[in-house]
Amino acid sequence: MAKISHLMTRLEIPAIPRNYTLLHEAITGNNSALGREITGLGKAPPQESLDAIGVRHGLPDHNSLVLGHSATDLMRTIEALTAEAETERQKRTNALTQVNHLLGKLKADPVMAMSDFAGQADLLVTAVEALIGSESAHCQRLDALVARLENVASGAAASETALLHDPVTGLANRTALMNRLVAAYDAEDGTGSALLLMRVDRLKTLSDSHAAGASEEAVKQIATLFRKSIKKLDFVARVGGDGFAFLFEKVDRDSVFSIAERIRNRIEAEVFRISGREYLPGTLSLTIGAAFTEDAPSSNELYRQAMLALDAANESGTCVYSLDLSERAGRNYRRGTA
Repeated sequence: MAKISHLMTRLEIPAIPRNYTLLHEAITGNNSALGREITGLGKAPPQESLDAIGVRHGLPDHNSLVLGHSATDLMRTIEALTAEAETERQKRTNALTQVNHLLGKLKADPVMAMSDFAGQADLLVTAVEALIGSESAHCQRLDALVARLENVASGAAASETALLHDPVTGLANRTALMNRLVAAYDAEDGTGSALLLMRVDRLKTLSDSHAAGASEEAVKQIATLFRKSIKKLDFVARVGGDGFAFLFEKVDRDSVFSIAERIRNRIEAEVFRISGREYLPGTLSLTIGAAFTEDAPSSNELYRQAMLALDAANESGTCVYSLDLSERAGRNYRRGTA
């Protein structure tokens, strides 16, 4: 936070929440392109330019802006469609009134004088021609409004996709993970699942000692390995610069350690290819914290328990949540605030 505040002051960037998110993503070093774009704007950059960068890189706070704009545009388009429909309804009502008026006269006097009939017929022809012309223009306006609706829907769908996915790896992000956890608790068989939070060890060291973008290359390779490590019903997400999460269904405590070891061994055995160089197996590893839905009453509590387990795990080790971890965290908190 101190680094972000300092950078905001130096670049004269407004201290609003989504700008903190933007700079945090840049400072972590896991999205070097984003950092270069921000500094390229110079001092006191327009907020619109900062927001455009956030949208391009798929940051959740900024995609929310796009969704908001899409919702506003959608409402305006619907209002235009409603007004168009009402205008056409009124025109049809007027034309039908004239037709009914002529029919009424013909029924009342079938032998109406030819001159009177000709005059009424001219009015009818004029009304029908106007209606036909109006209908053609109406169809064109409707086509334009429908195309506008399709553009809004397409933009909203793209923003929603970006809102739930990590821009670097394409994996689900933390928002998508929390949605999945909520759904797991809403399901009737919401027990028997395990949440594993993983920290990629030595990723920051790799980033600090190599050219810009090195950690991004590594993270993309890790994401590819993770995709291959899950079954159809399992779920994987990127939840931070060096953080990932797995949600496994129908697993027990005995199998969690074997699952964690299998994934860790796969990362440690990988030869990472970064900036044209190959790095020996063991360059990166994982520290893992696990928690079970049966021990947590809610999705937020499950995530908190997995975080406690991750914090308690030794580097390149695995820790499963237990009640003792919560008690230990409570004691540490009380000592820190005494």
